[in-house]
Amino acid sequence: MKIIPGISSQVLATRIAAELGGEACLCEFKKFPDGELYTRVVDGIKDEEVIIVQSLMADTGLISLLQLIDAVEEAHKTSVVIPYLGYARQDKRFKPGEAISSRAIARGISFAGIVDKIYVVNVHNRAVLEYFDVEAKNLDAAPLIGDYIAKKGIVQPVIIGPDEGARELAKAVAAPHGYAYDVLEKKRISGDEVVIKPKELSVDGKNVVIVDDIISTGGTIAEVAAMIKAREANEIYVACIHGLFVQNAPLRIRNAGVEEIIATDTIESVFSTISVAKMIAEELKR
Repeated sequence: MKIIPGISSQVLATRIAAELGGEACLCEFKKFPDGELYTRVVDGIKDEEVIIVQSLMADTGLISLLQLIDAVEEAHKTSVVIPYLGYARQDKRFKPGEAISSRAIARGISFAGIVDKIYVVNVHNRAVLEYFDVEAKNLDAAPLIGDYIAKKGIVQPVIIGPDEGARELAKAVAAPHGYAYDVLEKKRISGDEVVIKPKELSVDGKNVVIVDDIISTGGTIAEVAAMIKAREANEIYVACIHGLFVQNAPLRIRNAGVEEIIATDTIESVFSTISVAKMIAEELKR
């Protein structure tokens, strides 16, 4: 079994290889003067079982993945691990003529007949998996956040999702360790006054961990953290599966009174304190 590290997932791919006792292949990536990408798998892969690991944060990540899939066409079996599936939030058509971008990308990845199976981590909308022409499986890294919280020793934390859509994520983080969890709700007091507060639980004097699947600009999370701080919470932490952290997101979040920003290595950054490598390796073994 050979692991092919994509340009966006070099560290995670080597961690998966170590968990599997496999080999992380050497690849060559470069960009031509006109902006076109060049990709080459240096190590031989003919008749091998290969696993490509590549997150899709930007358009270059997608092109690189397509090139890697084409480069391993002589492999005996090809699986693709997409730790972060970009464009998954573009899953509906709101106006005539709009592309359903998640469908276009899924079709592009799987249509050539080279890929045998696809794995993604906490896809934003599971319905997107149906767009792939091969079997695609979603892996849930939420319990890893709960494990990290427990290991860190945060005393009796309350897990808070920023909206109703994050309820299942908050539950998956909290339930294995018996933590309390809740989501926020907006309540309109008047025409121009809206109160945002936890639906059921009080955060007064408690340690709070705000969880979401994706943090991009950090605006919503910073607003939630500031609101929770104003409600006399003790320490506040922010955790996510996929930390894009674009623009000045980390600064916004820390300025809102957050003690620590926690993310997995589906997107590799300084905040990637949780690795999904073991979880992915165990699934690949099965």
